[in-house]
Amino acid sequence: MYWEQIGFCIFVIGFTMLSTVKTVDKHRFYLKKKKIMKKLSEQYHSRQDLINKIAESGIVIKNDDGTEEKLEPYDGKQHLSKYIKVIINYCMTFNSAFLVVGSLAESYLYGVRMVGNIISITLGFIYAFVIVHPFLYSLDEDITTPYQYFERRYRNKKYVRAITASAGMLFYFFFLSLYLWGCAVLLSTLIPDVPLWVSSILIGAYSIGGSTIGGFTQSTKTNVFQFCILSIGLILTLVLSITKNKNFSPSELWKLATENKRTIFFDKSVDFTTRYTILNQSVSLSIPWTCFHSLLLPNFIRYRNIPNQKRSRFLIVSNFPFMVFINFILLISGGIFCFVYFYGCDPIASDKLVHKNQLGTYWIYNILSEHVPSFAGIMFASIIAYSVVQHSMGLSLCGHTLVCEVIKPMIFDNLKVLRDNEKITHWIKLILIVVLGILSTGVSIGFRYLKNTMLSLFFIFNNTIHSPILGLFFLSAFNPYANDVGAMLALVCNLGINFWLASGGVFFSRLKSQEFPPDISQCNSTYHKNMSPLNLQFTHPPNELVTLTSDDYYPKNPAIAYLYSVAPIWYCLFSLLFMNVFGSLFSLIYSLIKTRTLDADHEYSEQRKPYLYVYRLFKMNKQDKKQAIEQISRF
Repeated sequence: MYWEQIGFCIFVIGFTMLSTVKTVDKHRFYLKKKKIMKKLSEQYHSRQDLINKIAESGIVIKNDDGTEEKLEPYDGKQHLSKYIKVIINYCMTFNSAFLVVGSLAESYLYGVRMVGNIISITLGFIYAFVIVHPFLYSLDEDITTPYQYFERRYRNKKYVRAITASAGMLFYFFFLSLYLWGCAVLLSTLIPDVPLWVSSILIGAYSIGGSTIGGFTQSTKTNVFQFCILSIGLILTLVLSITKNKNFSPSELWKLATENKRTIFFDKSVDFTTRYTILNQSVSLSIPWTCFHSLLLPNFIRYRNIPNQKRSRFLIVSNFPFMVFINFILLISGGIFCFVYFYGCDPIASDKLVHKNQLGTYWIYNILSEHVPSFAGIMFASIIAYSVVQHSMGLSLCGHTLVCEVIKPMIFDNLKVLRDNEKITHWIKLILIVVLGILSTGVSIGFRYLKNTMLSLFFIFNNTIHSPILGLFFLSAFNPYANDVGAMLALVCNLGINFWLASGGVFFSRLKSQEFPPDISQCNSTYHKNMSPLNLQFTHPPNELVTLTSDDYYPKNPAIAYLYSVAPIWYCLFSLLFMNVFGSLFSLIYSLIKTRTLDADHEYSEQRKPYLYVYRLFKMNKQDKKQAIEQISRF
């Protein structure tokens, strides 16, 4: 254990120093650039004049060592290396704590049928690449967020932008909290003396500090190095689990897994109460993934800032091979080899773990610490370091978006005192970022008391929020008669229904159980007895399994009980249909009440045409289409 902790400390300090130096340099560079841009904007009042001036001479920034650095417009050819860096950094995003921790635990409980999720992610890539991206990329240059598109589509109604931005940031907030929760699980696995809640507070406090200056950042080389450590660690753990197993030979491992039905890759059940089936994974789960790849704000910004459309489209699918590689290893490892390693002594049922999410990291730690001393600590350090960077950058973006997309248009722009007061806006952003960081830390601690794994929580948040947003996109882009009242009423209702069902599902779910029954019959064997438990209060495994139920609180109404038992994956298809059917219906009712016609916005018909899918992609004149985006600043 000590070798792992030493390796962890050395590498986490190293990664922290690299990240801190890079972050401070970036922030100082940003302040200098901002100062120069402010001076230039005072000389050139129009934005086009400013762009032309920069295009002619660039911006020269003097560094402390006397050297000069020149910023020039991003033309896609001269800066091909920057585009490649964006691709590489995008591919490294699978080095995340919540993915590693959550996938291993979920696949251990539900088996390799989780591999069907790779199909849903793949379909999400395809739908985003073929359907959504061409339209969103062609939008006006001054549309910098998907929420501004919805505002422009519905007669520039600010509340539309505020509602959609709030929904998008709500998912992003929960997503970031899962990053923090994953880091806490990794740290508490490596150092059991540190409770989960203390781990969350320590890592959360550090991340909040970085988020106040725009978030921590790392070089591309560091990201690649950390991803390589993760890949090597997973492959090593997998190989050692096969070749160094003390109880079973490699040929017996697969036989044991097959006898226990661990090698069934696809569940062909056709009902709404089975959590993972090939039907809901391929038909329904691809819907929120389409939204994730195309409408999630960081991804939207990433591909919209690429000047060339072909390069931008390639960016969306560029990390597909890495997604398949990491997910396949994680799901196969958790579904088969974690099971074989813990065969006869389930660490969850035997109380060796504090929380079920520690299961996969416990397996990695035991294997690597026995055969490759200190590497488990190095691997955990790289995952935590990368995840903290993502969490701090995400908090900064989340706070910035809420101020610019919600607070400023809805409040500040209506008050003359605050309208152009950049100083107050800056401080509001800082305060909001800190508050969001504290709330994120509290939420990550709260996850400790839920029975769900990290991955199942992600699916709940992703399915509950992103599916209605994608439904709103289709309603807005394909239905010219949809109006702001009908669309927003449908969105709010859809989100309310989804959260109601999701909350009931978390606490009272009676999904058709796909969890494999735990076994503790071999816990007293020498092999399992020598494993150091993470639960410091562990004395000996229980003699019999204890099943906890919530019958006293379970709803008596059979209709509500059934709704709570519907698999969350089906929320996706329901939301897409609900948004388009009821969004159209509510819009029609509002139009008939307001104007006695089918179109309440008929006076706005010409202005909304460029924001309709068919018209923009197939009927607009070529000269009206968006020109290549000029990227003045760096990636």
